[in-house]
Amino acid sequence: MNDIEAQFEAGQFGAVITLLEGEARTAREHALLGLSLLYVGRLEEAELSLTRASLLGDPEGQVELGNALRLLGRFDEAVTHLQAIAPDLTGELQLRCLRWWGVAEFQAGQTQEGLKRVERAWHGYIALGNEELTGRVTVSLAQMYNVLGNARRAKLLLSEAVRVLPSLPDPAPRLTALKALLELQIAHSEFTKARKTLVDAKQTLAQADSPRLRMLLMTSEAELLRVSGDYSSYLSLLEDLRLHAEGLQDHNLRVWTISRLAEHQSLIGQHSQALYTLLGFERKPADWPAELWATSGVLARRRSDLLGASVDLRKAAQMFRDAGRIRELVRVQLHLAAAALQLKEEATVATVLKEALTHMLRLRQLNEFRPDLEELNELLHYAVLEPEIAPYMEPLLDNLANLAGAPRLPEDGAIALQVTTLGRAAVQKDGEEVKFTYGGTVPILVYIALKPGRTRAEMQLELFPEKDAKSGAAYMRQCLKELRDKLGPQIVRFEGPHQAPWYALGQDVHVDLDLQHFRDALSGGEVARALALYRGPFLPDLEESEWAQLVRDEALLALTFELRNQMARYEAEGDHQRVVLLANQYLRIDPHEHEVLELRLKAAEAFAPPHELAKYTADLRRMFN
Repeated sequence: MNDIEAQFEAGQFGAVITLLEGEARTAREHALLGLSLLYVGRLEEAELSLTRASLLGDPEGQVELGNALRLLGRFDEAVTHLQAIAPDLTGELQLRCLRWWGVAEFQAGQTQEGLKRVERAWHGYIALGNEELTGRVTVSLAQMYNVLGNARRAKLLLSEAVRVLPSLPDPAPRLTALKALLELQIAHSEFTKARKTLVDAKQTLAQADSPRLRMLLMTSEAELLRVSGDYSSYLSLLEDLRLHAEGLQDHNLRVWTISRLAEHQSLIGQHSQALYTLLGFERKPADWPAELWATSGVLARRRSDLLGASVDLRKAAQMFRDAGRIRELVRVQLHLAAAALQLKEEATVATVLKEALTHMLRLRQLNEFRPDLEELNELLHYAVLEPEIAPYMEPLLDNLANLAGAPRLPEDGAIALQVTTLGRAAVQKDGEEVKFTYGGTVPILVYIALKPGRTRAEMQLELFPEKDAKSGAAYMRQCLKELRDKLGPQIVRFEGPHQAPWYALGQDVHVDLDLQHFRDALSGGEVARALALYRGPFLPDLEESEWAQLVRDEALLALTFELRNQMARYEAEGDHQRVVLLANQYLRIDPHEHEVLELRLKAAEAFAPPHELAKYTADLRRMFN
């Protein structure tokens, strides 16, 4: 038995399991087996062994049974069990019981009670004078502070925990601290530090005999890939996580993996697959945690089930609000406001978005919301034009500049592409930007999408008139070949005479073109949406093409015409604040338009404070200097 205890203390959990599995007889043997199973991630088996140890009277087995129940997501059971055994415990085990009790309460949504209990445990460990044990509970406390939005204190505690926690014999506590620190660095856009921490964590992981710890670190690595925009690697890691999470029985890992994978599938248009992934969670929806209600709402919004999205997102928001989980609440509110905007519920948009923006300004952690802000670009531009919301947007505008939209893609079709033409030329496939060698490749794809049925010679004349017939034909062939090589042979089809075939998109090809969305928005009078989509001139690098210049001029004229119409309408209605907001957007596009500068100053005189009037006056005077 002493040999088994020694192997356990040395972190050789696999060896302990080999010796005791099917052979454990005493309370202590069942406890050692259960703890070893717990540490390697075999949670359901660990629960059985720890239950036996608990019933046979092993105090450590009793405490860690509560921890196992917590890890399995049975928070209420864990709280009830730990509360029942706490009075009979003393010393370090009593403090450990307080720690897991508080963490279970926190995870169950009783955040303040849980935080206070873990703080009591922390103070007790400090009094014991054991730095390593204190470091372990410090990690739990830091994670709670981070969830509650106190990132500064969380980072301070985690840095201290990393300093005192050793890599051997048990690397798990140090790895948990590094993982939490990594997530904080990602949230604050400290990517250089985050990558260094990830390397440190992987070195620590090499000492661990635990698939569960490896999977948990992979979740943080996946988040780093997501916010860095490396969606291909992100998806690959999610798929790997899904395969392994099924066998580990870790509640938090399964919830994280299912919600992230379903949302990514939804984002790239795989709506049925996303729903299948979400409903693969083992509990019925009535028992879902807030994360899955949030995912359900995001999925519903993306497939245009706006009423369903509103219901699910409201439920998730209330659960996050009750639990004090501000960062998760902000994200849900952004999607809820976007759904309300599509439902024309302007009052709801204002209420929800103001709360979200207030939290964002306090948190100062925009980067972790960047993928959502890019997707919900129209919502942000709507907010800029709303007098009630615009003041909350002003401090964020510099950070939110140049966010790209992410229009939904159809579920079916061999090839689905998102093509950007306004401000720059780019093609995305399955959320990943496709890089091309030739500058003419994207313009040719755009031209075929907008003007199908043209011959190669006709396209060359309109797109590249500076090239002679021979070099132009060769260049066209190179670009068309690159389209097929990079996007698939079925991307373009041609029919007609062999010497002069005409070109069109393949039958199973869908091109989601920002220019078309821009035109649709203007035709519907949706100026905020049009502003969100207009990020600069059409195909700006195509300098010699009269066709491209004509499209540029038409787009700019249509946008400024609509802005002028709306400014005139609001001026007639006496809505001076909205006139100024619209004028500001106009001047972002054309900062030298004298009439708009004058109109803005005139409207501002009705309500603006002196410093704002002084700025507008100075801008107008600069026109005459």
